[in-house]
Formats: sequence, C-alpha cells, structure tokens
Amino acid sequence: MEPGASRIICIGGAAVDRKYRGMATIRPGTSNPVVSERSFGGVARNVAENIARLGTQVSLVSIVGDDDNGRALLDHLNRLGIDTRPVVLSSTHATAEYVAVLQPDGELAIGLADMAILDGISPALLHRARPGFGSAWIFADCNLPPETLHELIGLARQHALMLALDAVSTPKVARLPQDLSGIGVFFLNLDEARVYLDRPEISPEASAQALLARGAEQVILTLGSRGLVAADSSGIATIDAVEAETIDATGAGDALIAATLVALLRDASLADAARLGTVAAALTVESPVSVRPDLSLALLDSTLSLRSGPTFQREPS
Repeated sequence: MEPGASRIICIGGAAVDRKYRGMATIRPGTSNPVVSERSFGGVARNVAENIARLGTQVSLVSIVGDDDNGRALLDHLNRLGIDTRPVVLSSTHATAEYVAVLQPDGELAIGLADMAILDGISPALLHRARPGFGSAWIFADCNLPPETLHELIGLARQHALMLALDAVSTPKVARLPQDLSGIGVFFLNLDEARVYLDRPEISPEASAQALLARGAEQVILTLGSRGLVAADSSGIATIDAVEAETIDATGAGDALIAATLVALLRDASLADAARLGTVAAALTVESPVSVRPDLSLALLDSTLSLRSGPTFQREPS
C-alpha cells in the first residue's frame, strides 16, 4: 500500500444509465410494461461518486461524448466535488450508455451496454494522467481496453502504485494477464474467478488462494447473498452479507468497492474494510438509484453496528 495517500483516482467507465423496471415479471420474446428512468453510471464513475460521498478526495479518468449526455454527466460530477479534469471529450463517439431491465423486485433481468467510446481510454490517456498517480491510490475497471489494463498494471509494478481492479464481468476479466503482480486489491465475483482461472468447479476459498498465488496482494471475492471472501497473505476471512430488502441491485458492487477502498485508505484491516463494503452494498440495494445520495461514513458505521453479520477467519493452507 502507498503510504500517505489521501485520495483515489478512478479510471474506467462513465456512462448514462437507463433503467426499465418491469411492472410484472419480465418475459423474453414479448412486450413488457415498464417504468423508465435515466441516471448516470459506469463502474469507475459510480465508484468515484460513492468515494466522494464518503468524504474522500477523488478524480475520474475517463472519456465521454461531446454531447448533452456527456456534459450533463460532467456537470453532475463537478457538483459533487469530483475532479473531472482528466476526463476527455470525444467528438467521434457518443457517451457510453448502459440499459438495465429490472424485474419488479429490482433484480437484473438483462443488461445492455454500448461502451465503444471506452476503447478511447488508451495507454496515452493513462500517461496524460500519470503525474497524479504518485500521491494517490488507483482504481480501475476492466472496461478498459486490454492494452490499457496491461499498461496500467505495468506502471503499478514499476512505480509501486497501489492499484485496485474490478473484473466487471466474465468476458472482461479475460483481459487481465495471468500474472497479477502489481494488483493491490482485486475485486471479482465467483463466476469471474472461475472463468479467469479456467476452473469451473473451484471453491471460493480455493479461488482466493489461487488469485493470491498469481500475484494479487489482496482479493475480495463476492458471493452474492452469501457474502464475500476477503483474502491476503495473513489469511482468509468469510464475511456474511448484510440483510437488506432489495429495491434495485444496480450499483451494489460499486458501493462495496468504494467503501472498502475508503476504509483501507483509513488503515482498516482488509476484513474490517470488506465488512464495511457489505454494509454499503446493502444500503445501495435498498435505494432506487445506483448511488445512494445519503451515503456517508456515519450512515455506514451506524448500520454496521445494527446489521453486520459475523466474520470467520482461518489461515490459508
């Protein structure tokens, strides 16, 4: 971990989110009545907003279209106090768009992503933002092109940067190299771990151990309603999910990442940071928006004392 860092630089997707919630169970192959809304999303953008709401300085490195959606997105981030100077405006591509079709209970029925503009987050764009890397932690999502991810991991190795990565999806985790050295914290779910490791039956604990063996310093392996596994060289912790009544599951993983990183930045242990992350995820699924507007460290702490489940630890074999 980079000592003395007080801010986080988020690199990756920034998008317009369009949500369509079914008024009845979504059925494929036919018309479904829905209620629609527009908001702002993208993994790195969501993580950045959550970090800002948790009181930590944050910058965003991304690319948006030189269009109404892009300008509205930047205006929203600026009003939150997020540094958007590293964001590039593209005159050739529209701002990225993510469409979430939700079941009435808030679970995702299908997600559609138009993310072609994010291919413009090139290694050259990384190097434009490079002067700020030395005094900050870095978070990136695997929406980045493979060559940019590899360049970023190389910079982390070369300059001892604290780099956190989110796998995003099973197709995108394949963009990562087999050597994970240089990655300080690796966030992914069990399906993504199994695809990356090419071991479809591997257990959560064995997955975490295998990822550590490939060079990741710390692993947060999420298990949905079963909680998560947090692993580093000192051992493995299994943390229960926090009970929540789901309104909208979109953005829960982004909140978990943000709260975990903010807690780590404040010198919490990995297990304690991940536990706070599960609280942020639970509070987010109980909100109708992807980033809960009243999110704060005080809210996390009070909810943690009321609802947090147990932690089970053991040494890795």
